[in-house]
Amino acid sequence: MPKTFLYANAPSEDGATPSVKGDEPNGPVFDHRDKVRILVIGRPSAVNRVITEMSHVGFSDSVEWSKPIPTDRKQEAMRVLTRVVFSDS
Repeated sequence: MPKTFLYANAPSEDGATPSVKGDEPNGPVFDHRDKVRILVIGRPSAVNRVITEMSHVGFSDSVEWSKPIPTDRKQEAMRVLTRVVFSDS
């Protein structure tokens, strides 16, 4: 996935951070960013396999994903990837 519009870490909880551009007459410009979360749910070995495959194709690094979180189903876990993206507005 192109890293030009995806960011692994959010700079702040509210999602808006000032970025100063030298040729902007009105001062700082605020980028509008949104958090998105990607979930992988299934047997722990299958979840890890999917995350490894995503790492191989360059979508994410395996260390960006959360630790396994158990679900209420037997032999099932989920892992979460949080990304920050530019919003349309």
